[in-house]
Amino acid sequence: MNREEKLYHELNKFFEPESVAVIGASEKPGTIGRAIMVNLVGKFKGKIYPVNIKYDKVFGLPCYKSVLDIPGKVDLAVIAVPARVVPKIIDECGKKGVKAAIIISAGFREIGGEGEKREREVVEIAKKYGMRIIGPNCLGVYDAHSGLNTIFNPPDRQHVPQPGPVAFISQSGALGAAVLDWISIMGVGLSKFVSYGNAADVDESELIEFLTIDPKTKIITAYIEGVRDGRKFMNAIRNAVRNHKPVVILKAGKSEHGVRAVASHTGSLAGTYRVYEAAIKQAGALLIEELWEYPLILKALAWNPIPRGNRVAIVTNGGGAGVLATDAVEKQGLVMAKLDDNTIDELRRALPPAASPHNPVDILGDAPADRYKNAIDIVSKDPNADMIVIITIMQAPAIDMNAMREVLKEARKSIDKPLVLVAPGGKYTEKHSKLIEKEVRIPVYKSPEEAVRALRYLYEYKKALERLQ
Repeated sequence: MNREEKLYHELNKFFEPESVAVIGASEKPGTIGRAIMVNLVGKFKGKIYPVNIKYDKVFGLPCYKSVLDIPGKVDLAVIAVPARVVPKIIDECGKKGVKAAIIISAGFREIGGEGEKREREVVEIAKKYGMRIIGPNCLGVYDAHSGLNTIFNPPDRQHVPQPGPVAFISQSGALGAAVLDWISIMGVGLSKFVSYGNAADVDESELIEFLTIDPKTKIITAYIEGVRDGRKFMNAIRNAVRNHKPVVILKAGKSEHGVRAVASHTGSLAGTYRVYEAAIKQAGALLIEELWEYPLILKALAWNPIPRGNRVAIVTNGGGAGVLATDAVEKQGLVMAKLDDNTIDELRRALPPAASPHNPVDILGDAPADRYKNAIDIVSKDPNADMIVIITIMQAPAIDMNAMREVLKEARKSIDKPLVLVAPGGKYTEKHSKLIEKEVRIPVYKSPEEAVRALRYLYEYKKALERLQ
């Protein structure tokens, strides 16, 4: 068994176990043990063993006083008990033959002193038994494909995405929960989520290595505060990108005060941000600056091909929006496509005399769906256009949005270039934007600036791929 195979064998127990022991299981409202049990019982098809000295049954399942009392094999232990007893619990898990443990409990390195000593003890015990640990001080793990959900947020407050291609790892549990909610309403779909907290054993680098091998993961995203081994981390990113899996990272701790906050949150060391920025980009990752960019970039990566170049063509029914998109193209370091003379002649023949056949192509505010179809078809065939921004001011009375959705479906099927849609507006626009994303899989943005920024990230991924091949 080579290193990759060994890592996959070890870490896959966190996502596809046949049996799970929940140590600290409970039915008591408001407890972490209850939330974990509710989430597990909801979708997980394997065996669930509640462990708690206080109960004989939890949610109708036999409850054991110790993991050692469980009659069957235990692949994964989820530990949600006070930190002081965690070393004893890990030792019992080791004796039971458990090879993977998620430690939800806080009170370790992040508090310093005794907590740091306790964390080292836990890792030493786990190593003695060949056990891998995620955490401590974490939210849990969710696998959308296997149904394993060890997150301790109640399901009425924490939505989880349907199965899909995006994996998300987060050093922060609370922020990870918010991003999970975001992904669940985007419709992109998730492969795996890991809140890894203090990373006492399994760290961000090993998780990226695992996700690079994982066949269900196509896009890797991460929120990180500090990195234990910079060289290992960069190598993991580089290998993922070489395997055609984009890596999207949001790095916290950019300011002096932010660095101090990181230390008190997960006990991590956060170095100078500019050093991280240069190294992460050099390794091929897409480094986002703000939290709100997650949904922006994920839709673009999940639903679009890689662009051939950085030249952008715009088709719009609003002149002002076209100008804003043009400004955004220049600001983001992309290039406005210079349309071929043949393309311009075709557009002149297909569009009304008052329309503009030059980029941005303004098809006028009275444009119906079939005018969009003609313009998009013609522009998409232009060899000078690598990416296309379609702007629909849906408030215009001439557009039948059902017909427009059919136009976009056909465009998605026939055009092998990145397509993004801009649709600013309120309830009516939002309703049809969601339908387009659900049925057509073209990402929709509220502003030209968002759409063009998404295209910039697509182009950066293309450049990273070329550099690392």
